[in-house]
Amino acid sequence: MREIIQSAWEVYGQFNGAGMHMALFLAALLFLGGLSRSNGERSNARLLSWYSVLFFGIFFCPVTAKVIMEYCIGAEVYWRMFWILPLPAAVAYALALQMKKVLPAWKKAALAVSGALVIAVTGAAVYTPQNYSHAENIYKLPQQVVEICDSIRTDAEMRGVSEKKAVVANELLSYVRQYDGSIQMPYGRNALKNLKLQNKNSKKIFQLMCSQEVSFEKLRKYSRLEKCNYLVYYHDNLAREALCGLGYEVVGDIGEYTVFYLEAEAP
Repeated sequence: MREIIQSAWEVYGQFNGAGMHMALFLAALLFLGGLSRSNGERSNARLLSWYSVLFFGIFFCPVTAKVIMEYCIGAEVYWRMFWILPLPAAVAYALALQMKKVLPAWKKAALAVSGALVIAVTGAAVYTPQNYSHAENIYKLPQQVVEICDSIRTDAEMRGVSEKKAVVANELLSYVRQYDGSIQMPYGRNALKNLKLQNKNSKKIFQLMCSQEVSFEKLRKYSRLEKCNYLVYYHDNLAREALCGLGYEVVGDIGEYTVFYLEAEAP
């Protein structure tokens, strides 16, 4: 349970980041009661406040957090829980109630501008080099992935291969099928999240691709069992020699990778 609570706190810290929007949200919740005048306004304030209290109770409660992390959305994306937190609604409603109390129009405008400035100043810039980079192509995918997929497709057409199934370096798992859905794979990016794979052969292949010293004989064995006819491996002369000695054919070198073809085993 301690690990679950610690994980929830870490997610909260990552979501909060270096900005002050969460503090602004909590301050808005505190002031909603004092700013409300009519029964309708008090009802709305209570709804936002109690909903937020319920949210944080569910988010940090070890039992509900464990259920959500393991059986609902997953621990890796637990931060998505904050999507249902009424943070913008509470801040905007508190500002609207405050503006309602101000009579002259110019004061309302000044208050609106001040509120916008406070939101801007307490936030953090998202347009940073860490979050955004120049796209290499119109697909917004690494150019090497595009060239690798094109190379596999061209080679398959030349050989008359109708079904293409590729084993690729782990960092390419998330991109290959985004560009070319006709290329099958023994496992996808879920393997990187330690999720259950399709079968034992797929698991063996993934374990081999994660190993620092790959047994290429075993890789060929399990690749053939899974009917994988293409391999995208790192450009390395020793690996190239070993793979070619086991029946792999070089399709081409693309950047830091080499594309290999493995002919199906004769029946």
